[in-house]
Amino acid sequence: MVERYHFRLRGPSEVIEDEEGVLASSIEVAVAEATQLIAEMHARGELPDPDERWCVEIHTADGVVLRSLQLY
Repeated sequence: MVERYHFRLRGPSEVIEDEEGVLASSIEVAVAEATQLIAEMHARGELPDPDERWCVEIHTADGVVLRSLQLY
């Protein structure tokens, strides 16, 4: 079953919400999508300072966090 997953970038003093989300057949597919996005951001030099300890939270439309991935 396809579900909508949202990504939330969380830093020490800032949270960036993903309003649109992505459709994926499972949480594993959503994790793969998030991992790819992190790699692309890294390649473009768009990731914040590693000392700031940012993460990507994958959550449902209700805000329930299913996975949390460190950016570094």
